[in-house]
Amino acid sequence: MRIFSHLLIVGTFTSLVACSGEDSNTTAPRETKQPTKKPLVDTSSEQSNESTNETSSSVTIGGIPFRVRVIGTIAPNAVLDVSIAQAGGTRPVAIRVWVGDESGVGSIKTKTHSHGSTYHAHATAPATIPADCAVWIEVQTPSGAKESGKIEPQG
Repeated sequence: MRIFSHLLIVGTFTSLVACSGEDSNTTAPRETKQPTKKPLVDTSSEQSNESTNETSSSVTIGGIPFRVRVIGTIAPNAVLDVSIAQAGGTRPVAIRVWVGDESGVGSIKTKTHSHGSTYHAHATAPATIPADCAVWIEVQTPSGAKESGKIEPQG
């Protein structure tokens, strides 16, 4: 019984101390800062494809047609925003992208994530840019076959 009484007294005291620090008449409401998200692309009407370093093209890989948009410039350690929209055909099992040469040696291969028939990834360029550098897209079809194609963005 004595322990219960002590806990009750300590709990009441703690509540009073916590409440006494806040007076609704003298305390201004607390401001909460919302994180601001910076858009990947400025969508103002004054910006052209040249100023956003955007490349758009159509490509067929593994018999599947795609519309590809790459935002960014190939430079050492640059991150390019790659959006791929499937324009028809069978849904691929996986799509991977990388920046570098066709072999992919020294490059970071990134698997895309999908939203229905639209795929997206951030491809990181290697620290040393090879001579025949491009954005490569590898499509794995339902049969297991893999085929690659390239997009050559500005820069």
